[in-house]
Amino acid sequence: MTAPVTVYFTQTCPWCDRVKDYLHKNGVPFEEKDVARDYDAAMEMIKRSGQQGVPVIATENEVIVGFDQARLAKIVDAFGRAKRPPLGLLAADAQQYFERHPDIAAKYPEGTKGIFVGDVRANSVAERAGVKNGDVITSVAGKRVRNIGQLDQMIDTLDAGDKVSFRYIRDSEDATSVFQF
Repeated sequence: MTAPVTVYFTQTCPWCDRVKDYLHKNGVPFEEKDVARDYDAAMEMIKRSGQQGVPVIATENEVIVGFDQARLAKIVDAFGRAKRPPLGLLAADAQQYFERHPDIAAKYPEGTKGIFVGDVRANSVAERAGVKNGDVITSVAGKRVRNIGQLDQMIDTLDAGDKVSFRYIRDSEDATSVFQF
């Protein structure tokens, strides 16, 4: 099967390398055609694009000349690997939140650390996992989560279809569930 995207390039073109890196990083399968070494590929590129300069990126319905990131993003959307859905939380570092809201902190075990959940987006990964407003997420994949930055880093390593367990505190009770992306 032929790749849905063709990149016409030369070995000496730095923009060609950027295009290929961008597509590769975003999981877009593409065929490479070196127009400096393949006369037929060069003629094909000129016929498709009307241009002699590289890079030229072509799909069945579109031709892009140069590194046009906005148009390349559309190719990524159409042909890139499946995107991991967002977690869907509006949250804060629990320790800082509890310092500002001692009345709420009194409802949790002393010294509770993690991510305080303020809101859960409808139809999100978090909602499907059963996360509720007021939960405190304490660990993901068996690793403690002390702040939003740590949670973001852990979630960023996951792909669409991945599952990961997490622990949380709700109503002073420790519980476990699974995020499925």
